[in-house]
This record gives sequence, structure tokens and C-alpha cells, in this order.
Amino acid sequence: MDRSGAWRHTGPLALFAGLAVAWTWPLAQHLSDAIPGDPGDNYGYLWNLWWMRHVRSTPGLEFFRTTFLFYPFGTTIADHPHTALPGFIAATALNGLSVAAAQNAILLASVFANMASMYWLAWTVTRHRRAAVLAGIMFGTSPYFSVHLLGHFDLLAGWLIPAFALLFHRAIEGRSRTAAIASGLVLAATAYTAYYYLVYIAIFAVTYVFASARWIRISWRLNALDVFTGGDRRQLIRASLMALAASASGLALWIALTGGTTLQLGRLRVSLRTPQNPLSLMWLALIGAALCTWRPAIAIDREASRLRQAAVATAWIVAVFGLACAPIIIETGRLLRHGEYVTPTYFWRSAPRGVDLLGPFAGHPRHLLTRTLSQRAYAAMHVDYIETVAWIGIVPALLWCRPARSRTAPDASPDARLWWIAAGVFALWAAGPFLTAGGFDTGLWLPESLARYIPFVANAREPGRAMVGVYMALAMLVAIRLSASDGWWRSPALQWLLIAAVTFEYFDAPIPLTTLDDPAPYHALAAAPPGAVCEVPFGVGDGLGPGAGAQDRRVLFYATIHAHPLAGGYIGRMPADAERRYLVLPTTSTLLRLSRRGDEDADADTEPHTGDPAREATDGPCRYFVVNRAGASDKLQAYVRSLPVELLESDAIRDVYRLVR
Repeated sequence: MDRSGAWRHTGPLALFAGLAVAWTWPLAQHLSDAIPGDPGDNYGYLWNLWWMRHVRSTPGLEFFRTTFLFYPFGTTIADHPHTALPGFIAATALNGLSVAAAQNAILLASVFANMASMYWLAWTVTRHRRAAVLAGIMFGTSPYFSVHLLGHFDLLAGWLIPAFALLFHRAIEGRSRTAAIASGLVLAATAYTAYYYLVYIAIFAVTYVFASARWIRISWRLNALDVFTGGDRRQLIRASLMALAASASGLALWIALTGGTTLQLGRLRVSLRTPQNPLSLMWLALIGAALCTWRPAIAIDREASRLRQAAVATAWIVAVFGLACAPIIIETGRLLRHGEYVTPTYFWRSAPRGVDLLGPFAGHPRHLLTRTLSQRAYAAMHVDYIETVAWIGIVPALLWCRPARSRTAPDASPDARLWWIAAGVFALWAAGPFLTAGGFDTGLWLPESLARYIPFVANAREPGRAMVGVYMALAMLVAIRLSASDGWWRSPALQWLLIAAVTFEYFDAPIPLTTLDDPAPYHALAAAPPGAVCEVPFGVGDGLGPGAGAQDRRVLFYATIHAHPLAGGYIGRMPADAERRYLVLPTTSTLLRLSRRGDEDADADTEPHTGDPAREATDGPCRYFVVNRAGASDKLQAYVRSLPVELLESDAIRDVYRLVR
């Protein structure tokens, strides 16, 4: 690119940099003393960055295995949102900053990179600067990133997906080995940053290969059963299926209106209390009736050279990914061999919900003008707006749906066809295991319901996060359409006005912040000799369930201050038997039982301590006890004081005790 060509991108990049600061405001004012979101998962990402720094400065430690959580038996963090790549950046380029400042700097850089990466992809396809700017803002400041900025920091690295999309496009279409190698590196960077995006990139790659393959043509033909039966029999089968669908829908309506009943058929007890099963039968019958009328026809025109190029590019990508991700692959293999790989367990009706059919109309849940009404709408649909956000925006929807003047431009182009298909695939995945409308389960099972049976994909358990792919595809479609506009739509002034309108629609500042405190007792603990810390109340937990005992994620941040191993703790995927192990260990068994519920319940349900406190403490894993007096019951505090301990430090909230052996 010549000098003038390079300089033409300076303005958009400067715009993205300014918007990254404004969109996350007031984060830039609190780089060292706060992090985005309400107290919760956000603390865990601070521990990730600290752990990488600690590993790099301490010989003999490995990043993906730690005893600094769930001491003394430890845990893996290979199947946890470990953010190893951001951690490595924090431990090298940003090592002079505090953990909080490094995390916030990475978040600001990610917001900028999301816009810049999408701009790069859209510019490459359209060669239209304003269209690319619009695509960058649509993707980089989308409501998806707005809600996940509140605590899911790994998901802010969405720039990896459009970066891979562009490089993969060059590897396939341009037959570029360099692009294939770069694609493998981006894929590896994704594995070290956000596991969900590794799954979504794989989905995109498969979608791209099939959607861009001119050697595959799919059409629909009438009379699918003519091959096997005569016309009269086909009509009879179709009529029978339609009658079955009508009966099933009538039964579902009756159950919804009356509450249903339970039938006793001999020894078989049949429950008809919810309408979902009859609705599922209705959908199956309707699909069967449709297949009696139409059937898909797939024509394959083999282009050996194109197939060969796709295979060669894929081989390079897989090889580079395998080499770069060897540490994760080795650790995952070890987990599988020992049966320690943790995956979510859920059933048909307990699977996480996806995006509701009315989600795109529910408004921006973080916009200053709409957040209250929007969050009420999501609550009415009985979904968490953070995991099921789907607001597209008024201006993007108008641009996306604006009719083209001809069928040959721009939506009929190969690029637009690819992104239409990608949008459909990601939207179908984001809808979850079953289609819901207004919070009602329609009984229609969707392809994502099979994800729990696919190894490793099952860990990407929140289907609504696939909306990141929908926003990317829609941004590309809008960019393609805007770049091919004619008439008054070509006006630069109008196009910049559209960019400003989308920026306003997606603007979410001011964002909520969690203020980070700096309790003096933890600094006294940091100066103390080595030994494991037990936070009281005591608890263990992860992202898959309610956990056991206390659930105060702040202890992860405090662990970055005192730098001691932490007995118990919280992680994305904790060891499956963590609670059992602590219940058989001295000291932690009593701490966990006394911390399970509120004060009154704990006092009523827990058996009195009858062992020898001194011996129990000596055999237990805890060297130090940090007692939060506001959260610990009187009985829990009394138990800690009954141990052979001495007070090390105290403030208005906490007491730090050291075990005297």
C-alpha cells in the first residue's frame, strides 16, 4: 500500500481509539482502582493475570495447573476461562502496571481492536471507507460486547473472529500459505483467550467452506415421495401427518388452558402437565408433511483444485494451531486420561436458554435511554439479558432490510451470499436448544440441542453468545449494501450521519464499575511466611452451579494482594469432587458446613464440633484464617477462635489469624 493509501485509515483508527474510551467511560478515569461490571466473575480475571505473573517469576510452576486455588489438591485451569494470552501480555508488556490497570488497559485495547479488526475485514471486501467504519462500529460497540463488558472479560476479545475470517478468506481464495499460517496463529491466540470463540471460529470455517463452494448447489423439488409411492398414497400420508399435527396442537392448547392431567395406563404413568411434548410432536408432524411435498436436491460439481486448496489451507492451520497450543492440548489430554475434564451436565429441559424470538425487539439493555424498559422486557421473557442480548438497532435494521434495486447487486454477490448464510448459521445456534417466543417454549428443537453430545463443544454451553457471529455477519451485510448504494444513499454526509446514528444507538456509557478496595490485613498477610489461606466464611464454586458454602468472589482479588495459596476458591470449572474433598479434610469440613447457609440455618443444621481443635487445625490445610466478621456467623467465628491461633492483623471488617503449630 502506498503512503497515501496507508494514511487514509488514520482517521478511522483515531475515531475507534476515541470511541473506545468514550464507550467505556468512566473506566479511563479509574484504571487502577476499579474494574467494569458489578462484583462477581470480573474478580477472577484479575487472578488470571496475577497467576501468569507469578508463574513467570517463580521457577517450577506451570500456568495450566495450580495449587494456589483449591489448595492442597489444586486444580487445572485448562478448561477454565484462563485468558492466558492477556495474562502473558500483562506479565510482559504491561508488567509495570498493577494487575487492575493491566486488565483495564487490555480491555480498552480489546474494544479498539474489535472495531479495527472488523473495519479491516469490511474494507478488504468493500474497499469503501465509510462502509468499513460503519461495520467496525456495529460490531465493536454492539450490545453483545456492552453486556459482556460487565464481567466476562474474555469475551471482549471478539476481534479474533473477524481477523480469522479475513485471513481464512485469503488462505482459501488467494491460495496464500502465509495467510493460512497466520490463520493458525490467530486460532491459537483464540484458544489462549476465549474458548467460546474457538468453537465459533470452527463453525465459521465450516460455514465458509460450504457457503463459498461453487461446487455445491442446493435446491428444493416437489413431490419427494413420488420415488417411492403413488400420488394418492403421498396425499394420504401428508393428510395423516397434518391431522396428527392438528391433534397435537389441540392437546397442547388444552394442557395450557387447564393445567393438564396424569394418565395411568396399567403400570405406565403418563404426565401431561406441560404443552412442550405435544408441541414437539406437532413440529415433527409438520416437518414430515413438508417433506412429503418438497425434498432437498444437492448437486455437486467437483472442482478438484478448489477442494485441494481448502484441504491444504486447513492442513496448515491445524498444524500451526497444534504446535502453538501444545501446552493446552497436553494438559487437556492429561485431564481426559485421569477423568478430570469437567463438562456441564444438563438435560433437555434444563439446557441453558438461547436468544428469544422477540429478543431483537427488546431494546438495548445497557443504553441510557432504554435500559430500564429493555431489562424489564428480558425479565418478562425469563432470560438473562447478558447471555441472550439480541438488539440489532433501528438504523442497522433499516440499512440491512432496505430493498436492493436489482437482484444482482449487492445482495446477490458471492460475498453477500456468504454473510447471509453465516448470519443464519450463527442465529440458529444462538437461538439455543429450543425455540422460544416471548419466554414460551414452542417445543421446536433446534440443532444446538445436540451440542451437549459433541466433545469439547459441550463446554460452550451458553448458546446466546453465538450472537457475536450474528453481529459480525450483519455488519458485513450492511457494509456491502452501503458500499454498493446509489442515488442519495451515496452522499458522504448521509453516510456519516448514519454512522453517527448507529454510534448513538449502541452507546452505553456510563458503565458500572466495581471499586477495588485495598484492606490492610491482606498486606500484613503478604508479609507473612508461606502458608495456605482459608477465607471465612469458606466456600467453593464455579460457573456451572451454585457451589458450596460462601460465594464471595472478592477473595480472588485479595489473593493477588497476599499471594498465598487459597484453600477453596472459585473457578470457571472446578474439580468435580472439590466439595467432597474439603468435607473430609480437617478444619475445612467444619468451615464448609458452618458456611453453607445463613447464620441461623448453619447453627441449626450443623452438628457441634466434637474433635480436638488443635489436632484438627494441625492436620488441616489452613495456615492462615481471614475472618470476615460481617459475613461469618457467631458460631463460625467461635470455631476459628477455638483453634490454636493468634491474631496477626485486624481492621473494622476482618481479622487475620495465624495458626500456631
